[in-house]
Order: sequence, then C-alpha cells, then structure tokens
Amino acid sequence: MTYDLFGRWANRYDWHTPPHHYQHDHSFVLSRLPRAGCRVLDVGCGTGVFLEKAIGAGFNAIGIDSSEEMIAVAAERVGSHCVKVERMQELVEFESYDAIVSLSWSFNYVNSVKEAKEVLIRFSSALRAGGQLILQIAHAPNATGKLQEDREPGPEGQTADILFLYRFSQAGETNDELRARYVYGCASRNELVFEEHRLCAANAREIAALASDVGFQGVELLDSWRGEPLDQSLNALLLARRP
Repeated sequence: MTYDLFGRWANRYDWHTPPHHYQHDHSFVLSRLPRAGCRVLDVGCGTGVFLEKAIGAGFNAIGIDSSEEMIAVAAERVGSHCVKVERMQELVEFESYDAIVSLSWSFNYVNSVKEAKEVLIRFSSALRAGGQLILQIAHAPNATGKLQEDREPGPEGQTADILFLYRFSQAGETNDELRARYVYGCASRNELVFEEHRLCAANAREIAALASDVGFQGVELLDSWRGEPLDQSLNALLLARRP
C-alpha cells in the first residue's frame, strides 16, 4: 500500500517531522556502527536525514526506500548516486554491507510476521560476517492510544504554522499490530491531510526472537537511545550481528 504522507506529500515530511527530532537516535546509531569508511545500508531511508549524517561521519552509506517521492527528496539531500528505489522485501544482495540500519519504524511496513522473518533473512544474507543490524521497531504492547500534538514553524518561518497530530493504538488480537493515525496541517498553505497507517510485526520481543531464529547473535532490545533494556517504550531499538 502507498501512503500519501510518503508519496504525494513527501516534500512536506521534513516540515511536520523535522530532522532535529531524530538527533539523539541518529547519534546513538552512528556510535554503534563499525569503523568509519565501512559500507552501510539505510533501509527505508525516507528523506535521507540519517543517510546524510552517516555520509558526513565518513561511512560509505547508501539508502533504499519503496517511495519514489521520498527518494527524490533524499536525492536532493545526498545525491542520486547514494539512493535508489527498492523494497526491503526484494533485497537480494550477498555479503555486501558491514551494517544495515532501518529507523523510524520502516521495518514495520511489512505485511505480516512471516514477511518480517523473510526480510530478516534477506538482511542476514546482505551482511558480511560480523555485520551489525540496527532496527527501530514499533512495540505495540506499549501503545497507549494517547493523542499527541507537535507544532512546528511554517515554510516561511511562521510560528506554529505546522500542526501534526498522531495517535498510536494496538490493533488486532495478537498484540503485534499498531494503528497509527496522523493529521498534518499547514495553515499558511491551507493544507490538511489525514491518514491511517497499519504497522505489522510491531512486537519487538517477537522480532528479536525471529532474529535469533534466522541466525543473528548478540540480540539486544533497548528502550531508547539511552541504552536501557526495553520496558515502557513504544519505540524499541533492536541490535544484533551476523556471525
């Protein structure tokens, strides 16, 4: 399924979810990557914010995303040679990367837990021996359904011109799906968008078990970039390595 927030509204993404929102997550991930200069794949790279930081830090990084519109925005940020349109479900590379990173719940846009396992197998095949895997995963069991609000400056610097509302709720009966509801509005442009996303395989503990099943070692689940074990967070970090 194609979502408008990643498609025809992709050029607004950095307005309602600006790059500074990710700074702590990105700094943490960069600190856990292997040596500078190693090859890194950013899966679901979106508008290229993390990719730009990885390249700037000296990593040989490229990004893939299923959205042509997001890749177009990322290409403006890092150059078209660093990004390409590709679905993680179709990744076929073999021992090509020292690290694979997938942030901002990109991994949860699989269609099922079964597909999540297949993607993990593809990630394992694409990593070199000792390669690092870092996933940022939605953890539905901790979803509260609370409505939350962000306000951001507008495109011309207007105060609180951008409104972004979001609510994350458990969906289904298996506790591994998340319903994400988003509202984007820009007063100065008279724009308003509502969209609901279905996020699958949204149980980080289940994904950690799958990662072990397909051969990853040293699997860790963290509550946040601060490094504490998973407890209350909706936004889990999974770290593992290919043996």
